[in-house]
Amino acid sequence: MKTGLDVFLDAYTQQFKGAKIGLVTNSTGINCDLRRNIDLFLEKGLRITKLFGPEHGVFGAAPDGAKVADFVDPRYKIPVYSLYGENLRPTAQMLEDIDVMIYDIQDVGLRFYTYIYTMAYCMEECAKHSIKFIVLDRPNPLCCQIVEGPTIEKEFNSFVGGYGLALRYGLTIGEVATYLNSEYKMNADLMVVPMKDYKRSFFYDDTNLLWNTPSPNLPSLEHTVLYCGFCLLEGVNLSVGRGTVHPFKYIGAPWIDSEKLYNQMRKLNHQGVMFRERVFVPAAFKLHNQVCNGLEFFVTDKHKIKPLNLAIDLISVLKALHPQSFSWDSYVHDNTKRYYFDLLIGSDFYRKAIEDGATSKDLESIWQKQASEFSRLSTKFFLY
Repeated sequence: MKTGLDVFLDAYTQQFKGAKIGLVTNSTGINCDLRRNIDLFLEKGLRITKLFGPEHGVFGAAPDGAKVADFVDPRYKIPVYSLYGENLRPTAQMLEDIDVMIYDIQDVGLRFYTYIYTMAYCMEECAKHSIKFIVLDRPNPLCCQIVEGPTIEKEFNSFVGGYGLALRYGLTIGEVATYLNSEYKMNADLMVVPMKDYKRSFFYDDTNLLWNTPSPNLPSLEHTVLYCGFCLLEGVNLSVGRGTVHPFKYIGAPWIDSEKLYNQMRKLNHQGVMFRERVFVPAAFKLHNQVCNGLEFFVTDKHKIKPLNLAIDLISVLKALHPQSFSWDSYVHDNTKRYYFDLLIGSDFYRKAIEDGATSKDLESIWQKQASEFSRLSTKFFLY
């Protein structure tokens, strides 16, 4: 199997020699031999005039949510512009001296992952300035045959959710770009370089590729599978294991009775997953340096596990076990109290339903109806 980068290097470099190229990338922009795209482009005689980095920066090293500054790359002496700092979109000044913008970043197939919005904003700005936009396609690590979760309501659009996507959308990044360009009438001069010998059924470990760590807290496919649901837990007063060796495998807080939580979760008989009691101390992020009681999760069958159901049930059980300690993380916007959980799941309906005692069994049919509608819409953008 070859990524879009490998295919581009084989077949398209001659076409873009002489063009002034802006490259949107990070540490995931590597070929099958783990070599960086910028090195390979320069060896082919391509002219890279500017680099752009998403959340975590072009080196993929900045912490979650940390603003990244502009700088000059020390090796190549090329200006590097952050699209996760003072600006989320490339400005007109940043786009000067660019004929073509190439996007080459590993996605994870989830709506709340910010890289897709960096791509969307770049597409929109390139369309305004008549700059060709090329997406080098990469695998969806979670496979493209599973579409799950609600679509987002417009009033909950943000940089962690938008463009009508299902939570787990079952598309490659190149297919997402085609969907965005068509459904949202971006009018970008879009070119997607597809992968070779890729199948929609592939999880990342079905490809011949080594795990391409997409961001600091997704060190393996197992962590990424759990992240599908457990990212929602970042909207409540828990640690999801950030600042430990196992982000999204550890879930806990100082106020949790882990034995009771374990026993209640066992009764729900979730498939494709096992778990045990776990005590941990996050070294950073939420609840850092505090002893957290909770659970450690293990994916036993990536085809059967339903991480979204698991996350909803964890919240439901914890709320029932610890009604005085459990809380939803909130913030104030335009003098209105809003909830991070709502932004992540794309609606306030699910939070209110959980408040009324709902579990995943009560809610799954609702979000799966939306997921099925999105799946039907998205089929016309399939490349594989």
